[in-house]
Amino acid sequence: MIKKKVLLNYGSQNLNNLNFKKISQNLIQQTITNGNNCLKFEKNICKLTNSKFAVVCNNGTSALMMSILSLNIKNPIVIIPNINFVASSSILALMKAKIILCDVNVKTGMVDETCLISILKKCKNKKIKPNLFIPIHYAGDILNMKNLSIICKKNNIKIIEDGCHSFGSKSIQKNQSYTVGHSKYSEMTTFSFHPVKNITTIEGGAITTNNKKLYRNLLLLRSHSLEKTFKSDPYKMLNPSLNFRMAEINAIIGIDQLKKLSYFKKYKNNLVKEYLNKFKKLENFFTPINFIKSEICWHIFAIRLKNKYFNKKEKFMNYLNKNNITTQIHYKPIYKHNVYKKFIILSESYNSDIFYRSQLTLPLHTQMTKNEIEYVFKKINLFFSSI
Repeated sequence: MIKKKVLLNYGSQNLNNLNFKKISQNLIQQTITNGNNCLKFEKNICKLTNSKFAVVCNNGTSALMMSILSLNIKNPIVIIPNINFVASSSILALMKAKIILCDVNVKTGMVDETCLISILKKCKNKKIKPNLFIPIHYAGDILNMKNLSIICKKNNIKIIEDGCHSFGSKSIQKNQSYTVGHSKYSEMTTFSFHPVKNITTIEGGAITTNNKKLYRNLLLLRSHSLEKTFKSDPYKMLNPSLNFRMAEINAIIGIDQLKKLSYFKKYKNNLVKEYLNKFKKLENFFTPINFIKSEICWHIFAIRLKNKYFNKKEKFMNYLNKNNITTQIHYKPIYKHNVYKKFIILSESYNSDIFYRSQLTLPLHTQMTKNEIEYVFKKINLFFSSI
């Protein structure tokens, strides 16, 4: 049984058996940032995702910012999901872009074809022409990018996939395999390697693409957009940018984590299976978003409370926290952040509001044990038995 003093977080890194000798050897090398280990990490990401190109950077937010900048869109009018982390909306606000908030499917937390068609109809009625769409693969699950891309092509909208939750996830349909990051139906895909993600580099991110021009743009953007000239004037400034480089130490950790990804994936799938089996007894109170599928690399374990328990959510979270079980909400709808009001030109939020009120993230990571899931289940069972 889990000891009470142990805090069971909703997510956690797994850096067990890290090769510290190799990391320390890197510190005496001449190049300790954006060097050979970064290149190796990029090649390994390409191999995993079946993409032609990969560019690693210092975090997932940088990956999003570089991707948006690389498209060189004048006057960006961007569709993003209302259920969303603040990274993309903050980047767009800093760029003075116009933001359109698309509703989500209340069962998945993701934008589906119906949601996208609905917001595009409203755009047409208001004579708004969006030019970029940034959908999110949520919790580890995978969007139907083929169907979304057909809609976007008809409306001349470019796509950047946000794959930060779903690194390592695959979809196999009609004997065809699609790996998040392949970017077959988008311009590029972004990833985060934050400590709670499917793999970590402590902090880090990456972008995959099949477009050589975009790849070259991303390489320049990563390092201030300075182009070497090899003349007395050592470089030329092409566009304003920042330093988004990844350190070699982070890349070494990333290479090691990639080797363990299949283990992480299998381990978390087994935990999800354990959760789902136990939570059958609690189906009157909530519904898990997760499902059993070996191709999915789950990032979080998310539940949706039944309507009549929405008003118990805060009490539920406080109860779990008192029992050393930390929870999280993924996410608060973007329109609820007042700071973005002047940038949002259109918003649909009916399902997003329901999802926000119902959604809760429970612990899921590779440091967990089945005994800890038993502990979580018993505490949750006690809570709902008492209300």
